[in-house]
Amino acid sequence: MGDVSQKHSAQTVRDVPLFDGRGIDHVGIRYHDLQKAVGWFRDTLGLPVDHETRTMAFVRVGGDGSHLALFQAEGDEPLRQPHHVALRVPDTAAAEAAAEPPIRQVAP
Repeated sequence: MGDVSQKHSAQTVRDVPLFDGRGIDHVGIRYHDLQKAVGWFRDTLGLPVDHETRTMAFVRVGGDGSHLALFQAEGDEPLRQPHHVALRVPDTAAAEAAAEPPIRQVAP
């Protein structure tokens, strides 16, 4: 048997993070009945609704500024969950630049 610690998979963990993640800012979730979902989080779980419009609501989870971003699904839109996850970073532009795939120029 060989030394297993010397073997690496194609998916290895980076030694240095791509950017400075400070936590989860919000997780986006789509619902066919937004008002019912908002009511459940507010009335059943007791979570405060920090912002609400006809098509979205931000429900606070805990004291660190994390939220659930609830959205009204459009038509027969499939409810792929979570819809998105937003990370909290100190420098948005730097994180976006680090996460961008390199652009290759193709000669004409």
